[in-house]
Amino acid sequence: MVLDYNLAFISLSHCDKMILYFKAFLHLKKIFLLFICLICLSKDLYPQSLDSLRIPAYIPNSKWAYLGTSAMLTITGSLAGAGILFLMPESVTKWDKEDIKNLGTNYLRKVKSGPVVDKDEWWLNWITHPYWGAVYYLQTRRAGFNWGFSTFYSFLCSTFFWEYGIEAFAETPSWQDLVVTPALGSLFGELFYLGINYIQNNNSELFGSKFLGGLMLFLMDPIGFVIQDLKLGKAMGIKNTQDFQSFYLPKKDGITFVATYRW
Repeated sequence: MVLDYNLAFISLSHCDKMILYFKAFLHLKKIFLLFICLICLSKDLYPQSLDSLRIPAYIPNSKWAYLGTSAMLTITGSLAGAGILFLMPESVTKWDKEDIKNLGTNYLRKVKSGPVVDKDEWWLNWITHPYWGAVYYLQTRRAGFNWGFSTFYSFLCSTFFWEYGIEAFAETPSWQDLVVTPALGSLFGELFYLGINYIQNNNSELFGSKFLGGLMLFLMDPIGFVIQDLKLGKAMGIKNTQDFQSFYLPKKDGITFVATYRW
């Protein structure tokens, strides 16, 4: 009787946890759907008075060339990141290094058995995953695509490239990562996008410091920093259409032609 009681208690506790996780998932799903509705209903998300936030200082001459370059960097960086995670203690990543050795067989087994509720550290689920969801989002947003496509791209990358791709070789796909990464990542990504526009339109300075401005640009979008600030995009033939701007300035005695070039 004691054994049966303990088993019933454990089973009930497990069910309670699953119910709580399911309710949390439903709330996140509602937030994500609300975010998508706002995207679809809004034609102009920001007023004209916020041009320093709304208008980017970098607009590539080819959206798809920029996205292709960023995708190449994303794959390279993700593989490097997976290698770093593999070297970290198993207590942090929850990756079974012995289990990873049989890649093919274990990958199929993990994909078929998921998704599950993982037991990763809170900062992995609620900080690093949303951060990388934001980085995925920014690749299309800064290439010139709208909110909707950028959110969809973040979902594709986080779900099929990472969760059911690289990470599935090490652990079973999880519900938290599938929902939190694109949902919160897209929200953070748009905030990062506004911050990047503000800094770049302010001569890449933050609080009067170019170093601090450059540091924040790198932290918010390391891939975009390599393409734009380290000039990889220029080496790949991608040009910034905002580099040269010209306009007429009216004056009392006529008009003045003004041309600016962004270095």
